Amino acid sequence: MSEELLVTSVGKLRNLLHRLLKQRYAAEAEVRLTVEEFILLNMIEAHTDQILQNIAIATGKNKSVVMRMIDSLEQKGLARRTVNPADRRENLLSITDQGAAALSQYREIEKRLSGELLRDIPREKVACFFEVAGILSKRARE
Repeated sequence: MSEELLVTSVGKLRNLLHRLLKQRYAAEAEVRLTVEEFILLNMIEAHTDQILQNIAIATGKNKSVVMRMIDSLEQKGLARRTVNPADRRENLLSITDQGAAALSQYREIEKRLSGELLRDIPREKVACFFEVAGILSKRARE
C-alpha cells in the first residue's frame, strides 16, 4: 500500500475524473451543462418542486451561486420556476421535458465513461471499491 494519504489520493482521483467527465460532456452532449448543473438538474428531478433553500443546504453552496445555476438551467429550457402556492415568497423548481432528455443523455455519457474506466477490472474488485467508498462516505458524514 502506498504511503500517500487517503484524502490526498481521493482528491486527486476526484479532480482527474471531474476533468475527464467535463471533457466528455463538452464533446458528446447536445446541451452544454457544467458538472454542477448536471448534479443540480438531478436533484430537481429527484425531488420535483424543490425549493432553493433546500438545494443550497444540500449542495453546500450559497443561495446566490445556486440561483445563478438555476437561472442558467431555466435559460436553457431545462428547468422552470413557479411560485409556491403555499408561500408566495418561495419559488418551486421542476424539470422540463427538455431537461429530462438532457439528463438522460448525460447519464449515458457517464455510463459509457464508467464502463471504459472499469473495463478489465474484476467485478469483485469493483464491488470492494464501492463498498469501501460507501464506508468512507458514511464516516465522513458522521
